[in-house]
Amino acid sequence: MTRLRMAVLAGLALCTAAFAGPAETSTRVDRSVAAAKAFLLSRIDEKGLAAGEAPPNDVRFGGKTALCAQALLTAGVKPDESPALKRALRWLAGAKLTGTYAVAMRTVAWSLLRDPAAMAPLRQDTKWLVAAMNDKGGYTYSSANGQATEAQDNSNAQLALLGVWAGARRGVEVPLAFWRRAERHWLDSQQFDGGWGYRVDPRTLRCRTYGSMTAAGLASLYICFDSLRHEQFVRCAAAGNTEAIDKALAWLGEQFVADENPRKGPEWYYYWLHCVSRVGRASGHKYFARHDWHAEGRRALLSRQDPDGAWGYGDRVVETSFALIFLARGRGPVLVNKLRYGGKWNARPRDAANLSRWISREFERPVGWQIVHLDSPLADWHEAPILYLSGAGPVEMTADALGRLRTFVLRGGTILSEAACNNGDFSLDMGKVYRRLFPEYPLIRLPAEHPVYTAYFQPETDAGLSGVTNGVRLLALHAPRELSLALQRGARQTSLPTYQLLANVFLYATDRGELPPRGTTHWPEAGDGEVRATVRVARLKHNGNCDPEPRAWRRLAIRTANRHRVTLDVTEPMHMTKLDATQWPLAHMTGTDPFELSAAEAKALKDYFNAGGILLVDAAGGSRIFNETVERLIYPLAGQARARELAQGHPIYTRGPYDLTKASYRREYALTLAEADRTRPRLRTILRGGRPVLLHSREDVTTGLLGIPVYKLKGYSRVTAEQLMTNLVFYAGKVPRE
Repeated sequence: MTRLRMAVLAGLALCTAAFAGPAETSTRVDRSVAAAKAFLLSRIDEKGLAAGEAPPNDVRFGGKTALCAQALLTAGVKPDESPALKRALRWLAGAKLTGTYAVAMRTVAWSLLRDPAAMAPLRQDTKWLVAAMNDKGGYTYSSANGQATEAQDNSNAQLALLGVWAGARRGVEVPLAFWRRAERHWLDSQQFDGGWGYRVDPRTLRCRTYGSMTAAGLASLYICFDSLRHEQFVRCAAAGNTEAIDKALAWLGEQFVADENPRKGPEWYYYWLHCVSRVGRASGHKYFARHDWHAEGRRALLSRQDPDGAWGYGDRVVETSFALIFLARGRGPVLVNKLRYGGKWNARPRDAANLSRWISREFERPVGWQIVHLDSPLADWHEAPILYLSGAGPVEMTADALGRLRTFVLRGGTILSEAACNNGDFSLDMGKVYRRLFPEYPLIRLPAEHPVYTAYFQPETDAGLSGVTNGVRLLALHAPRELSLALQRGARQTSLPTYQLLANVFLYATDRGELPPRGTTHWPEAGDGEVRATVRVARLKHNGNCDPEPRAWRRLAIRTANRHRVTLDVTEPMHMTKLDATQWPLAHMTGTDPFELSAAEAKALKDYFNAGGILLVDAAGGSRIFNETVERLIYPLAGQARARELAQGHPIYTRGPYDLTKASYRREYALTLAEADRTRPRLRTILRGGRPVLLHSREDVTTGLLGIPVYKLKGYSRVTAEQLMTNLVFYAGKVPRE
């Protein structure tokens, strides 16, 4: 494995330490998942069977062990690192299973393994499930071999379909006739209210609908939808959803509750949550009506888990497996949010789903996708680093919508837009949108050597991407040639370059895969706690791109108020001639480009130093030309032609809220430093009477304050940047430690 691939995998596995949001909840989920895994592993005996496995003469024989293995694999347990899981898989490989439920569970387990040896049993089980369907597209507990059966049920039908789909996603060929019969079964058995029940009465064609079966039916329709509507969407000739899917989504929105199985109470409760997670992942919906299905289900599960890590009152292995699958699937990081707006936003409805699925397999870490709306909370937008706008027609954005898009980007997000069906109106309108969003930065064609073409893959494609950059990072990307066609088709040989290109975009936007768990965001919520001190900070204006990250200080202010009860009164970029050390004991200057100083500005800075003010200057993104300009123009005003490193024991490093005798830098940048420099702060300073008046960071601090990963940024890590600036605020403002 290459060092680059290892870095990507490490980034994808990152925890929430550098992110804001419900980190405590994420830690609780981590503990809950770990306890559930330990419980299930302890229930696998020396032969590899799960506790309470059905006897060999029962058609359910092997199903519990297969479900247990599936849950453990979904939660990230590796067979090579777990003797118990390895025993279970070895037993499953040799077991003769005869029931639909058992074979379906085993098929899904095989599909989760990257071991090439799993492909043969995966094909065998997938073909068994295809043949086990009855003549009407339904299933019962044993194989119907295509014949008519008196009894059939939707539970076996949905699990069988899930197994076949798992095989198909790994390359097993499945006849189109199978998908047609399956879709017909689910359409025929859907009730007038949009839901499904366990079994339809053949005389009345009626049944009582309830939660788990309705979620199962909807997830099954999405599978059929993927498999049968492929060509329509390739031609941009179909609507985004079918009437049956819309009705089922409405049923879930109306009936959803997280603490019981709707219309069924406690019966099959954990199975209900398992089915819900399938719908959420297949549809991309974060909400059913106003219900955040994962957040509500997560809270219910965390409150019900037993001390030994299990759930349930009946078959605890089965119920714990379903609960673990729900938590493990739902907490996976979100790669991309697809924006639903008033135009033709969904010409290729499976583009984001297929991309996230391919990246999950390629980089061996599950990532997901979501649909967000223009009026969704911005916290939802920030669950993913990329906001994806696909359009097959004109785009009209209200002033409010434009404001939300700009806020998302200024807080650290990246927009990716593409002209579905090569629609020229969309490209023209997006050009106008970007000019209104970023009047200070033009949309320009990206050169062939740009990292989006080279970060990991070197795809053989000329996508003609254009981008908007603030000098540190890409704010937006636009593809005038459609990307969604290749994504809709799947990762075939002809469409693979597009997948590789977008993998590069993903790695660029996340600094090679640095993603938080779902439900967390780097942007904090402002609290309303008691304030114990206020520090005023002046941000300085100049003509060298002086404000590339306008929200960086805002984020630090929220964090400082929440964590230390200290208010930061920070100005917008102001003219240097207004500087007054008695009002602003700390000033900050950043930029990416060379700049000039007028005589009045030079005098104002010199007077500020003479009055005892402290100026921090950092090069946004680590800009070399900005650093050179600072040394040439600012150093002499502070009284020296050269600066020296601030002593490692200085109070700025040691007497603030954080001990910064050790520091950290961005992953890639740290590798360029001498080993001794990788773990210490390196501020340069010019002193007056033993007190610093100028602090110069040649490494980026500003973007670090924004709290986002940035590809190959030459700067401090996000944690160190925040801690360094907090310590400096305390020092300049003479704030006592708590």
